[in-house]
Amino acid sequence: MTLKVAYQGIPGAYSEGAAVEYFGEEAVLIPCSTFDLVFEKLLSREADRAALPFENSLAGTIYRNLDLLVAHDNVHVVGELDFRVRHCLMTKQETNISQVKQVFSHPMALAQCERYMKDRGLVPVEGFDTAGSAKMLSDGELTQNAGAIASRRAVDLYGLKLVEADIEDDEHNFTRFLILSLEKAPKSVAGLDYKTSLAITLENKAGALCKALGIFSALDLFMTKIESRHLRSFRGPSTAGKDGEGDKIWEYVFYIDIAADYNDPKTQTAFTLLQQITYVLPHTYLHRSYRWLSPPQKSTDSRFPFSNYLPLILPRLLRKRARPYFRVLGSYPTHGR
Repeated sequence: MTLKVAYQGIPGAYSEGAAVEYFGEEAVLIPCSTFDLVFEKLLSREADRAALPFENSLAGTIYRNLDLLVAHDNVHVVGELDFRVRHCLMTKQETNISQVKQVFSHPMALAQCERYMKDRGLVPVEGFDTAGSAKMLSDGELTQNAGAIASRRAVDLYGLKLVEADIEDDEHNFTRFLILSLEKAPKSVAGLDYKTSLAITLENKAGALCKALGIFSALDLFMTKIESRHLRSFRGPSTAGKDGEGDKIWEYVFYIDIAADYNDPKTQTAFTLLQQITYVLPHTYLHRSYRWLSPPQKSTDSRFPFSNYLPLILPRLLRKRARPYFRVLGSYPTHGR
């Protein structure tokens, strides 16, 4: 089946290149002007999958996409891709490089090529995005002495002249794309490495995060990422004055990645224990409904008998709470299809 894949940007964008690398040239690509529109296409089933950037090795986390993922509890992570970002300097076919004085691109791309441009006396000019700057150059909307920084796909797509490729100052420039779907990832495949992503809330008091991290440490689970996001990023309209629910303004959601399959017994044990210390949130804090989990059961897996004694190893760790917020965002193969 040919998949329809939504991405943010116009044709020639790096996100388009990542979608093609992951799904192949046969995929039907759906360009979207904003990250929010990508989610809309997915939720309306106009797209089967979405490919969105979540983290860059030089610039850090793309928080808007993280917020959107956590806010939509019917969207699941089903894959990831580490996409190598290669910046190219391009001009119109008739332009000589000696004529170029200004270079247009997205602010992040310009920052990542700062040394290259400084050494050649080129003046950076901020544009809306990389592929958009290439298209404007092709359409004659920029000055005659202008160039653009974008992807190699943009060079070919808009009929521009490639001046030089791989002009970024740091060659270790990767963007981590997550592949999103309304369906969960298929059953785990033996021999593949997996990651599992989750979002939890913890009580805002001393030691709460330490207790949560202690579970991963005790079970020897490698945590590859943790981010805290203010609940105002996800909540709906303010409800201050309604049973005190809107008065809690300093509350956070923790986004966590672990290098483990969701179906691994150690992962299941860790999640069972985490459910007992996650914090109860008022229903107004997230746009979408919660996934409430039942009280955890004592592990009976003989392969990990020591997990039964975690309450003794980590005193006061297990405090039973009603209806904690704990959501598995997805369990998926790492770095490729």
